[in-house]
Amino acid sequence: MRLSRRQLLGAGLTLATLPLLAAGRQRQPVVLSAGWDGDEQWCAGTLEHASAPLPARGHVLVPDPQRYGEAIVVARRPGYYLARIDWRRGKLLKQFALEDERNLVGHAVFSQDGRYLITAETDENTGAGRLAIRDARSFKRLEDRPSHGVGPHEILWLNPHTLVVANGGILTLPETGRYKRNIDRMDPSLVLIDSRDGGLLQEYRLPDSKLSIRHLAVTADGAVGTALQNESSNTSPMLAILRDGQFAYASTPPELAQAMRGYAASLAALGNRFLMPCPTGNLLTEWSSEGQATAQLSLPRVFGAAALPDRWLASGEQGELWQLVPGKLTVQASQRYPHHWDNHLTVV
Repeated sequence: MRLSRRQLLGAGLTLATLPLLAAGRQRQPVVLSAGWDGDEQWCAGTLEHASAPLPARGHVLVPDPQRYGEAIVVARRPGYYLARIDWRRGKLLKQFALEDERNLVGHAVFSQDGRYLITAETDENTGAGRLAIRDARSFKRLEDRPSHGVGPHEILWLNPHTLVVANGGILTLPETGRYKRNIDRMDPSLVLIDSRDGGLLQEYRLPDSKLSIRHLAVTADGAVGTALQNESSNTSPMLAILRDGQFAYASTPPELAQAMRGYAASLAALGNRFLMPCPTGNLLTEWSSEGQATAQLSLPRVFGAAALPDRWLASGEQGELWQLVPGKLTVQASQRYPHHWDNHLTVV
């Protein structure tokens, strides 16, 4: 029986993940980020060599699982380009202008066989959230599926057949740029999507519709953390967790909610812990996968979060990189680089 293109794509999205590192070869972890220099020259790459030029501000870097040394840069919301860079040489390899009726919202993932790139997008004609399945080399759109919400942002693999998508609930359109057009009608949601056919498996909402669901991380015990951004006040929880089929706010003392100032910039997981930076409050926070606050540390304009096997990494807008002890958030080491780092750190 001959398979249709849709069936072939569905199979490609669920094949076993190809390792980034060849068997038997050991490489030291490399940390990637988008950023800018002092006169707003946008760039992306490693912390030491963030010299691949970008046409506009980037948001996240997605390492290519088939080509060590290359990564995809996704433009910041609302964005209109995808770029492939060689982060070892600091070179821009390919730039792709998005189709006229679409904008990117900052995040993408590779299919599990590395052949396709799945990008979170907004349809500018309807305002609907979309997941575009693109050829990983040409960036040509091969298939188009709903995100089952408005304003999709981060996408993660929950298991080989399930994507988890944070629908932020905020509508932006090209004529008004980053202006949020529907604050009074926000509808954020966390959804689980079948990667084989794009069907909706589960949908979750929080009681407060003004909390935009933005960034995601999954702990070793399967809890899905969601970093939030408050569009109405600065005194709410900034972390919600999907655990055992229940989606609820993390247990947040009022003084901690106040200190986070209504904005979480990113989220990382290590073991059964989450790390969440809150740059508006100059605060880094750590949480258990069950939603208990375990540690906090004051750090200036802390945006990025990532994990190595034995420690946390966090980045600051002024070029800082901190290494921190899990469970305590004491600083093991810190260094300052000559670039301003954007919201996300990616470890290869």
